[in-house]
Amino acid sequence: MSVTFKGIVSKIVAAAEDFKAGVLKAAKETPNIVADVDKDAPEVEALVELAFPGAAAIGQTALSAFESIATAVEAAGPTASANGLSVSLDKDLIADIQAVLPQLKAFAAKL
Repeated sequence: MSVTFKGIVSKIVAAAEDFKAGVLKAAKETPNIVADVDKDAPEVEALVELAFPGAAAIGQTALSAFESIATAVEAAGPTASANGLSVSLDKDLIADIQAVLPQLKAFAAKL
């Protein structure tokens, strides 16, 4: 059995065309998928909340904290990596973090 360069290339091209077709099909289906996910979101959130109490609030707070950190790093530019960076958190974010700390500690204790 001989493997040729032409044979390998044709398989790569066929795979790329299949991949492209799959991406285009997924793009057409995206609105339907998003609608299904949005429709089921409350039930999924409720199940997650049962399994991991406080998970939604913890996740949202973590995203808010990361956004604050990312904004500060981006604003500092190259000096952030050269000198380090102190990030100030506003009182609302601090209150959100304080509110989820008990659930976060309880969750971490189970791990």
